[in-house]
Parts: sequence; structure tokens; C-alpha cells
Amino acid sequence: MNSYKAIPLSRKNIRKIARLIRESIGISDTEAFPVIPFLERALDKFDYNYDICEEEELRDNYALTIPSKKILKIREDVYLRAMNNVPRDLFTISHEFGHAFLHDNDTIALARGEERIKAYEDPEWQANTFAAELMAPSDAVIGMSIEEIMRNYNCSKQVAEIQSRNSYI
Repeated sequence: MNSYKAIPLSRKNIRKIARLIRESIGISDTEAFPVIPFLERALDKFDYNYDICEEEELRDNYALTIPSKKILKIREDVYLRAMNNVPRDLFTISHEFGHAFLHDNDTIALARGEERIKAYEDPEWQANTFAAELMAPSDAVIGMSIEEIMRNYNCSKQVAEIQSRNSYI
């Protein structure tokens, strides 16, 4: 199985990038990130497009980013659930935003053989961290309960727990 390695990015640097994206569209850290409106009305300002695809086209992928073509492909069922504010699907799309903003053909490389990839070099960890920071900024969740984070940021319990644990880092 092939794996990929990205240029190293710390949680702190990913947090800064997510904050810049929020600021660029005027969303404060206390507001839930408007995933679908961003996808539909702001993504193109960052030279990216998106395509809603039939389930068969993406097969086992819920969504995927193709940096060389500057496009996000999102399965229709994921898109429809995200339109209904299902946290898992909002996270999936936010994860793809992470790939779009953090990765391109110059920052990702095929890992060689049995090379062990550190978390901060793993493009999937980076995209997950970006999505969590975009949805529920860790600086803003300090002192909030898991339930408050879930309710305020329309995120899953898993994202709320991760952000709560990392709010002091």
C-alpha cells in the first residue's frame, strides 16, 4: 500500500492557517464555520472548484481533493447530509478543505518503502487537524464542555473531544 508524506506542519501552524481562512470570510472564532456556504460561494475565491459526484464515481471515498486540478469531488450523499448539518459530513468536507489549503503537488510526496511517517508529516492527520480547527477553533473552546462545543460548532463528539484536549497546546 502506498502512503504519502507531506511537508511537516505542526498543530500550531495548521491552527494559524485555519484561523486565516475564518478571518478571510469574516467568521469569528465563536461562530460555527459555514461549511456549505463556503463551499458554494467562497471556495472559488481560492482558485478551487468542487464537483458533486455520484456514489459510484468515488466508490469508497466520501470525498477527495485533486490538487493538480484544483478541485474537490464530493459524493452526493455526503453533500446532501452536510446540507442538513450532519456533523460527520461537515467534517468530511472540511477535511477536503484541509487538503486544498495545505497540500499541492509540491508539498506531497510518495513515501518510500517502509518509511515511517510522523503524524505531523501525514497529510491525513494534517487535513483532520485543519478540519477540526476550522470547525471548532481550539483557542475558542477553552473552558467549554464537550456538549457545548458540539452545540456551538455543530461538530461531532469526537471533534469536540479532540479540540477540548488540544485547547491548551
